[in-house]
Amino acid sequence: VWAWGINNYGQLGDGTTTQRLTPVPVTGLTDVIAVACGFFQSLALKSDGSVWGWGYNGVGQLGDGTSINKSSPVQVSNLTDAVAIAAGYSHSLALKADGSMWAWGDNSYGQLGDGTTTQRLSPVCVSDLTSVTAVASGYMISMALRSDGTVWSWGINNYGQLGDGTTSN
Repeated sequence: VWAWGINNYGQLGDGTTTQRLTPVPVTGLTDVIAVACGFFQSLALKSDGSVWGWGYNGVGQLGDGTSINKSSPVQVSNLTDAVAIAAGYSHSLALKADGSMWAWGDNSYGQLGDGTTTQRLSPVCVSDLTSVTAVASGYMISMALRSDGTVWSWGINNYGQLGDGTTSN
């Protein structure tokens, strides 16, 4: 994995906070099959199903059990068998091989889907959602595609982002 650009929170993962105008390798990552970027955090999914994060971590979006920024990749705590990842503005998501969806970080608008608005420093299972085949995330919103073709969304809804015909969260 290679990264470049602004690096004020270590989001390039090269062990520094130095801006890079050309690509630099992310420290210590091999066998990466997917990457995702949020506002100031980055995620990588490795072929062994582990998820790694680096960059801004003020609300736990790196999932390592802390809220301390990291300029090199750290493994997301208590998460195995991931097959897909997504990074939102200040929260992160993972889909596991069993079809369950996991979330961590900011939860101000319920975007973690655990029935609360409590910030989570490590992954929690999205409540009452099974058979997920794809995940997506944006600004304070999370989405899931289920194997039956239905799309589910939760989080902020001030402009109708959830697609349910309302503007309430």
